[in-house]
Amino acid sequence: MRTLLMMVVGVALAVAFDAVAALLNKRSPGLALDGGRLFIWTWLGIMIVDFYIGVSEGNTVPLELGVHALLFAVPAAVAWWLSRRRRTTSPAPK
Repeated sequence: MRTLLMMVVGVALAVAFDAVAALLNKRSPGLALDGGRLFIWTWLGIMIVDFYIGVSEGNTVPLELGVHALLFAVPAAVAWWLSRRRRTTSPAPK
Protein backbone atom coordinates (compact mmCIF):
# COMPACT_ATOMS: atom_id res chain seq x y z
CA MET A 1 0.00 0.00 0.00
CA ARG A 2 2.86 2.38 0.82
CA THR A 3 4.41 1.71 -2.59
CA LEU A 4 1.20 2.63 -4.38
CA LEU A 5 0.81 5.76 -2.26
CA MET A 6 4.38 6.84 -3.02
CA MET A 7 3.81 6.31 -6.75
CA VAL A 8 0.62 8.38 -6.66
CA VAL A 9 2.43 11.15 -4.78
CA GLY A 10 5.26 11.00 -7.32
CA VAL A 11 2.91 11.27 -10.29
CA ALA A 12 1.04 14.14 -8.62
CA LEU A 13 4.33 15.94 -8.02
CA ALA A 14 5.38 15.35 -11.63
CA VAL A 15 2.17 16.96 -12.84
CA ALA A 16 2.61 19.85 -10.40
CA PHE A 17 6.24 20.45 -11.48
CA ASP A 18 5.14 20.45 -15.14
CA ALA A 19 2.26 22.85 -14.50
CA VAL A 20 4.38 25.29 -12.49
CA ALA A 21 7.17 25.22 -15.08
CA ALA A 22 4.63 25.86 -17.87
CA LEU A 23 3.12 28.76 -15.93
CA LEU A 24 6.54 30.30 -15.27
CA ASN A 25 7.60 29.83 -18.89
CA LYS A 26 4.39 31.51 -20.05
CA ARG A 27 4.95 34.47 -17.75
CA SER A 28 8.61 34.87 -18.72
CA PRO A 29 9.12 33.74 -22.32
CA GLY A 30 12.92 33.97 -21.98
CA LEU A 31 12.85 31.46 -19.15
CA ALA A 32 13.19 27.89 -20.35
CA LEU A 33 12.32 25.76 -17.32
CA ASP A 34 11.90 22.05 -17.90
CA GLY A 35 9.54 20.81 -15.20
CA GLY A 36 10.23 17.18 -16.07
CA ARG A 37 13.97 17.52 -15.65
CA LEU A 38 13.61 19.40 -12.35
CA PHE A 39 11.18 16.79 -11.06
CA ILE A 40 13.35 13.82 -12.05
CA TRP A 41 16.39 15.17 -10.19
CA THR A 42 14.30 16.09 -7.16
CA TRP A 43 12.54 12.70 -7.15
CA LEU A 44 15.88 10.89 -7.47
CA GLY A 45 17.12 12.69 -4.36
CA ILE A 46 13.95 11.78 -2.47
CA MET A 47 14.27 8.14 -3.54
CA ILE A 48 17.91 7.97 -2.43
CA VAL A 49 16.99 9.25 1.02
CA ASP A 50 14.01 6.88 1.23
CA PHE A 51 16.21 3.97 0.11
CA TYR A 52 18.74 4.76 2.84
CA ILE A 53 15.99 4.93 5.47
CA GLY A 54 14.54 1.60 4.32
CA VAL A 55 17.91 -0.15 4.48
CA SER A 56 18.75 1.38 7.86
CA GLU A 57 15.39 0.10 9.19
CA GLY A 58 16.37 -3.46 8.37
CA ASN A 59 15.08 -4.11 4.85
CA THR A 60 17.46 -5.89 2.51
CA VAL A 61 19.23 -3.98 -0.25
CA PRO A 62 17.80 -6.13 -3.09
CA LEU A 63 14.26 -5.60 -1.81
CA GLU A 64 14.75 -1.85 -1.53
CA LEU A 65 16.40 -1.68 -4.96
CA GLY A 66 13.45 -3.41 -6.57
CA VAL A 67 10.86 -1.28 -4.86
CA HIS A 68 12.72 1.97 -5.46
CA ALA A 69 13.35 1.16 -9.10
CA LEU A 70 9.58 1.00 -9.52
CA LEU A 71 8.97 4.02 -7.29
CA PHE A 72 11.41 6.08 -9.33
CA ALA A 73 10.63 4.82 -12.82
CA VAL A 74 6.85 5.32 -12.93
CA PRO A 75 6.72 8.99 -11.85
CA ALA A 76 9.91 9.77 -13.83
CA ALA A 77 8.34 8.29 -16.96
CA VAL A 78 5.22 10.41 -16.44
CA ALA A 79 7.37 13.53 -15.95
CA TRP A 80 9.38 12.73 -19.08
CA TRP A 81 6.20 12.18 -21.10
CA LEU A 82 4.65 15.44 -19.87
CA SER A 83 7.84 17.32 -20.66
CA ARG A 84 8.04 15.89 -24.21
CA ARG A 85 4.36 16.53 -24.81
CA ARG A 86 4.71 20.15 -23.76
CA ARG A 87 7.73 20.65 -26.03
CA THR A 88 5.90 19.34 -29.07
CA THR A 89 2.75 21.39 -28.44
CA SER A 90 4.40 24.69 -27.49
CA PRO A 91 4.94 27.24 -30.24
CA ALA A 92 8.45 27.70 -31.58
CA PRO A 93 10.29 30.76 -30.22
CA LYS A 94 10.66 33.65 -32.65
